[in-house]
Amino acid sequence: MLISHPNFFCPFPSALSPHAESVEQHLMTWVQNFRLMTQEQASRRLHRLKYGWLIACAYPHASLEELQIVADWTTWLFVLDDQCDETGLGRNPQQLAEVHEAILAILGGAPITHPLAPSPYGLYDLRERMLRQANPAWLQRFIKTVADYFTATAWEATNRAQGIIPDVASYLDKRPFTGGLYMFFDMIELVEHLQLPTIVRAHPIIRRMAQIAANVVCWCNDVISFEKEIERGDIHNLVPILQHECGFALEEAMRHVAEMSDIEVRAFVELEAKLPSFGPSIDADLQRYIAGLRFWMRANLDWSAITDRYHPIPQALGASAGTTAST
Repeated sequence: MLISHPNFFCPFPSALSPHAESVEQHLMTWVQNFRLMTQEQASRRLHRLKYGWLIACAYPHASLEELQIVADWTTWLFVLDDQCDETGLGRNPQQLAEVHEAILAILGGAPITHPLAPSPYGLYDLRERMLRQANPAWLQRFIKTVADYFTATAWEATNRAQGIIPDVASYLDKRPFTGGLYMFFDMIELVEHLQLPTIVRAHPIIRRMAQIAANVVCWCNDVISFEKEIERGDIHNLVPILQHECGFALEEAMRHVAEMSDIEVRAFVELEAKLPSFGPSIDADLQRYIAGLRFWMRANLDWSAITDRYHPIPQALGASAGTTAST
């Protein structure tokens, strides 16, 4: 089936860490050491998936050690997601809840007692490395964000098990959480060594900007990953949900998603001009956090143009407004 993919408006410039290739090489070793993949799988798949390049685009100013942490977490999470798809775990809410409980316990410092997949020892390694870069308060917030992600993926598993097609409003409410973006926005604070006060993170404008960035990444991803998800029979994608509820033809639904994303990007730009001031020091940290949100919206498109995760790969993903994917 030949599908014409829409362009997405993304006025934010591309960026790439100078450590990109080193992160890719590190990933190969890390996944083999913790047995997430065999050597043959790692060499064959990771080179094509380019998770390290995604993280190098999303956190271009991070140190090599920090990039390695985020890239390893990303890979661990993608492996978990793939195993949920491939083993049927993603259609078994009760079994999935047991795995989630074990994961959260390990992140909280509990001893490894559950043979969860993927590697619990890799997960424990990530926890220890995160704590070397951030304080325990950050880790507790991160664990809460991971728990929110698991709650959302359990909602998906229940839908699959019961044959439920979510309505548009419910899907849009859950999508930023099922996409896991808030975990990666927490990582902005980790790699940038930010200590944003609660009053700053909870400010309505800043919360809305984070929501917009998550929406943009997730909605663009729904268009980009449409073929793959339809092939595996997963209806958790905004394109078929719009078709089901609104009666759109396929390409009309895709254009509608792109238009929704474009509106959100313009709202983000408008809100950035309205950011309040919290004092010089906090304002400087806040600007770095907001820059991290912009990097994520751009990085998602740039990485999607080079990864094989969503094969076949759509072309011209970011050509609107004079911007093009550069990696």
